[in-house]
Amino acid sequence: MKYRTASTFDRDLAGLPGDHRQMFLKILGEHFLPAIAAGSFTGTPPWPKRLRVHQLAGGIYSITWSFTGPDGRATFHLERTDDGETILVWRRIGTHDVYDRP
Repeated sequence: MKYRTASTFDRDLAGLPGDHRQMFLKILGEHFLPAIAAGSFTGTPPWPKRLRVHQLAGGIYSITWSFTGPDGRATFHLERTDDGETILVWRRIGTHDVYDRP
């Protein structure tokens, strides 16, 4: 699956401490991307429980990439290209506060 980042995600990511960025990237590589490759968006298999993936309003999804130190959250949505390809769009990253404007 291809992805792109929204400008809000880029700003949020630039503001994260380096160790938090590294935690996020590690979770992506070890849990999120393998789940996508396995088909978790279809529901089979389910998302890894440790990611706590859930849908927010309006087709926006959330993952929890850390529960403590930091309380790491990221939001994303899916888009389709004209030829039907799915693109994951990262929207926000940070703490639980990203839910105020996901």
